[in-house]
Amino acid sequence: AKLAMDHFQNASGMTDKMAALSALASMDGEGSAARDEALQKYFDDAEGDALVLNKWFMTQALADLPDVLDRVKKLTEHPDFTLKNPNRLRSLVSAFTMNSAAFHDEEGAGYEFIGDILEQVDQINPQISSRMAGCLIQWRRYDEKRGNLMKSQLERLASLKLSDDLFEVVNRGLKN
Repeated sequence: AKLAMDHFQNASGMTDKMAALSALASMDGEGSAARDEALQKYFDDAEGDALVLNKWFMTQALADLPDVLDRVKKLTEHPDFTLKNPNRLRSLVSAFTMNSAAFHDEEGAGYEFIGDILEQVDQINPQISSRMAGCLIQWRRYDEKRGNLMKSQLERLASLKLSDDLFEVVNRGLKN
């Protein structure tokens, strides 16, 4: 943690700072204090810059932590997060779906989370919800348990009043 924090504090550019922040974001146990300090410093230094804040959200969504889904859910309540901003939405929620270990957790909590988000986003921006649904339509590629959990989210979505865009993606995902 000390080495990563030194690298973070002495970084001369965004690439170095992000490399250190990414390492720190996944630290647990003894490294958690350094993680929290670096994340807060990065956020404070961003001074509201949208692109920098998107990186801050994305880094946390991709963290290798046992409670990353809970952290992502909490970040959806952050004052700088909104479902109405497509880039912010992608930086947190879509990034989470790329965090394979967390998103494809055996219990299906990641799939349930994305299903809930898709339901909300579809009311705001059907094009984004339909694009984001792509993470569920490949359910046949996964083991039976995960595949069935992904498929159940598609079935749940199909039972709702959806936009034409999301309806098309969900139905395509459910076809044999």
